Amino acid sequence: MFQWNFCPRCGHEFELRARDDGRLRPTCPHCRYTYYANPGLAVGVLLTDEQNRVCLILRGEEPRKGYWGLPAGFMEGDESAEEGARRECHEETGLVVALDGLYQAFSYYHADRKTSGVLLVYRAHRIGGEPHAGTDTVDVKFFSAQNIPFDRLAFRTHIETLERWRAGLK
Repeated sequence: MFQWNFCPRCGHEFELRARDDGRLRPTCPHCRYTYYANPGLAVGVLLTDEQNRVCLILRGEEPRKGYWGLPAGFMEGDESAEEGARRECHEETGLVVALDGLYQAFSYYHADRKTSGVLLVYRAHRIGGEPHAGTDTVDVKFFSAQNIPFDRLAFRTHIETLERWRAGLK
């Protein structure tokens, strides 16, 4: 887990102090600011085309570089989850999308990085743009339900989303 050493408000060195919940947290002895390692909020889209194929991106950066995944990423502090999902999709695929509602929500824990988070996946359809690799992707492709590369998918949450989508087609 990321560990701060100094207070971002006043610059004093943090001390580990037990809070009301019994957890040791970095706390400033000078201004009493407490650092809480809150989970990140990730957003993504389940984008399908007119042939009912799903859009996947080939990751060009770690984690899971070289694996396929849904267009997704972390929400910025100045946007809504919906805005973040549309932005991430555009950045990674070149496609402009409209959202059709929340499809699935996940809570996850990365044991190797000792971080947790929440992923919100929205259904989406294309309203513009042309598919091309984006800021942190190597390729963008649409896959039919039977051709999804499940053995090369980056994350458990993406696998579960695509399995649910595929099962709903039957």
